Amino acid sequence: MGNDIGKGANRMAIAAMANVTQFEKRELLALQRKFSDLAAREGNPNTITRAEFREALETVGVTESDTEILDRLFTMFDKTGDDQVNFREFIVGISPLITGDVVSKLNFSFELYDLDGTGQIRPNEMSFILSSMNATASYFGDPVMTSDQIESLVDDIFKTADASGTGTLSYSEYMAAVSEHPVLVSFITGAGTVGKGKPISNECIRSD
Repeated sequence: MGNDIGKGANRMAIAAMANVTQFEKRELLALQRKFSDLAAREGNPNTITRAEFREALETVGVTESDTEILDRLFTMFDKTGDDQVNFREFIVGISPLITGDVVSKLNFSFELYDLDGTGQIRPNEMSFILSSMNATASYFGDPVMTSDQIESLVDDIFKTADASGTGTLSYSEYMAAVSEHPVLVSFITGAGTVGKGKPISNECIRSD
């Protein structure tokens, strides 16, 4: 299955998303750092306002066309309508926009989330990462998963990969598990049902 995900890289994910715009990894890392600095400056380490968001995009040098797309995504992630977003949720959600193959995109989503550099991930954190990516995929009309499917996927991966029963996965365990799980392969390679808000097949939930 690991080879399959590599072969699917060119018909990626988040297929429509990748055709709209692609960022270099360094750009999103620069945005992550700027978002973090701005959030700390205003006293809330988790959120940024739209004004701060636009300040970050300008500082990093994001093009006007890409700024327009990201601004629309900001609106989508602004669940309360108060012109603020959880910047970690936002930056993880747009991680599939980077250039590269599927594995590198999954790798990068973890790197962006793991601000503290722990190298570990818990079930709720994995759900957070996948839900953030899922939201962006839905916006672009790409294959999505329901919240129930995400939770089933996370439960399945931790039952299989967390052999020590610690409740956490190391980075290498996480990557090995998510890169080979059929649900995530379907989501990332576009093999599921394509369409905004349409979940991939429940048949993929069952592991062999």
